[in-house]
Amino acid sequence: MAGEVSDHTNHRFFVAVHVGAGYHSPVNEKALRSAMKTACIAAASILRTGSGGCVDAVSAAIETLENDPCTNAGRGSNLTEDGHVECDASIMEGSSGTFGAVGAVPGVKNAIKIAALLVKEQMSGSSLLGRIPPMFLAGEGARAWAKSKGANVSGTIEDTEKWLVTRKAKEQWKNYKAMLEDAKSGISSGKPSSSRHQIDNASDVSNNAMDRIMDTIGVICIDKEGNIASGASSGGIALKVSGRVGLAAIYGSGCWASSKGSLVVGCCVSGAGECLMRNFAAQECCTSSSLLQAGPGAACSEVLESVIKDSCQRGSDRSAGILLVQAEASSIGIGSSPQLKSVEIAAGYTTLSFGIGYFGNSMEQPKASILRSSKQHNRTDISQFAALVNLTCLKIRILIKNTCSISGDSKTKDIGCLKLKSGKPV
Repeated sequence: MAGEVSDHTNHRFFVAVHVGAGYHSPVNEKALRSAMKTACIAAASILRTGSGGCVDAVSAAIETLENDPCTNAGRGSNLTEDGHVECDASIMEGSSGTFGAVGAVPGVKNAIKIAALLVKEQMSGSSLLGRIPPMFLAGEGARAWAKSKGANVSGTIEDTEKWLVTRKAKEQWKNYKAMLEDAKSGISSGKPSSSRHQIDNASDVSNNAMDRIMDTIGVICIDKEGNIASGASSGGIALKVSGRVGLAAIYGSGCWASSKGSLVVGCCVSGAGECLMRNFAAQECCTSSSLLQAGPGAACSEVLESVIKDSCQRGSDRSAGILLVQAEASSIGIGSSPQLKSVEIAAGYTTLSFGIGYFGNSMEQPKASILRSSKQHNRTDISQFAALVNLTCLKIRILIKNTCSISGDSKTKDIGCLKLKSGKPV
């Protein structure tokens, strides 16, 4: 039948990606959308053929984003206060809950590879003398451990950093460093600083050509049987203190995945890390009662409302973006493996923009977009996007939620089922 997907030649799968919450300049939008589509295709090439599992797919997708200088992860990362790159990354495998992470690791092109290696080491169950395999490694120790396990960590830290640091990141660092020194001199002299802006302020669009992305990139992958994994990677906030470990590496905060029982859910979070870490944002989204009662969109809103209220009380940055995926996988007979049927993807964000993309086996091409808030000044607003993707035929149902204040009601506009032809809605 036309429009049906053959499971013999095309395993069912779904991939969702994001490139951070904050402000994405329209000048760079094309490059960011291309990066997300490339990441989707990298993961799909593994899931479509069954040549690897969800952890492999997540790692492959994030690796492409780390290699792309337009993202704040790997090459092109924000620099520390002393001008170096220190990366955070993590992966969680949903069926076992196995988690692997690295924090503030220097001189590594792809931190996500070490996180994936940590997950696989734990899942293998083998260790010399009964030693417990590590779950989280930090600093140069993470790099040394990966090298001892045969990972391709070539060159010195200094040589690798030359590749990691881009001209754009260096120029931004010089600008922010000058602002910091100006602020320090103002304090010591008792005079007010001449710098009007805050570092990494995601609402500042005075320079429309400059991205202001708050922290992480993330990927969620689901295979044909409903197994799921999610991962995150980041260069961290601009001008961070050396040794600072951010959202992308923290358990329950940057990513979460679970495929236990009938609930298949995964989440990636981006934004002002310290606030989101305190709220265990990713785990809270996946375990929220709103998820089962009203779906992923409601779960995103519930967590974002909590983050906003906590930030208001502390007077801290409330920038946040959440990407949440819930899948339906059911058995077709007694003793048979579950089959992935459909996926609902939701994105909620408090920033001016949030870059997301997704790809399923029923789609001919990935879809990627820089979501933009219709309100730019009220930081208590939550903007949302949601879509229901049927993986058994070429149909997508788009649910678009209007921007709303946490004190108001959100309205949902259902624009129906879009039939796809050549990867485009018609």
